[in-house]
Amino acid sequence: MIHIADFAHQILAQCKHPKIAIDMTAGNGYDTLFLSQIAQSVFAFDIQDLAIERTRQLLQVHQVQNVKVIKESHDLFDIYVNQEVDLVIYNLGYLPHSDKQTKTKANIVLQSLQKVLDFLRVGGIIAIVVYLHDREEDTRIGDYVSTLSSDFDVMKYSVLNKKDSPYIISIQRIKK
Repeated sequence: MIHIADFAHQILAQCKHPKIAIDMTAGNGYDTLFLSQIAQSVFAFDIQDLAIERTRQLLQVHQVQNVKVIKESHDLFDIYVNQEVDLVIYNLGYLPHSDKQTKTKANIVLQSLQKVLDFLRVGGIIAIVVYLHDREEDTRIGDYVSTLSSDFDVMKYSVLNKKDSPYIISIQRIKK
């Protein structure tokens, strides 16, 4: 079976000629590295020193030059990004192999998501990888994206026969 993060990458790779990409939750840097290979410029956000360090190390090993790694909450991305965005990824939950008390929170994710939708260009894609660590986060995000206008196509990809499997929400802007 395909790994959920790899499937999120396949969804994002459908965007043609991406210029600007944002990794809202840099974590270990794998999503950031992927985005750096398909987009011209990438912004990667995380609030944890360990995540920033791991992401920078991974990018250095791969000699990546087109990424700005920023220690900041993703709901404040618009301080650093002021142009249309082609690709966005969220990997919700906590940083693997670290403090499980530090994790994404529904209200912050929703604030960030509400803002980034305004920045998303036509044809742009957002992939949200939802791990079921926090049922409130899962429910609130699902409720919000299900109310988006017809300017967006919203899809949910899940494994139906495995309880509590992570899933992906993809949002593509189809018109402005």
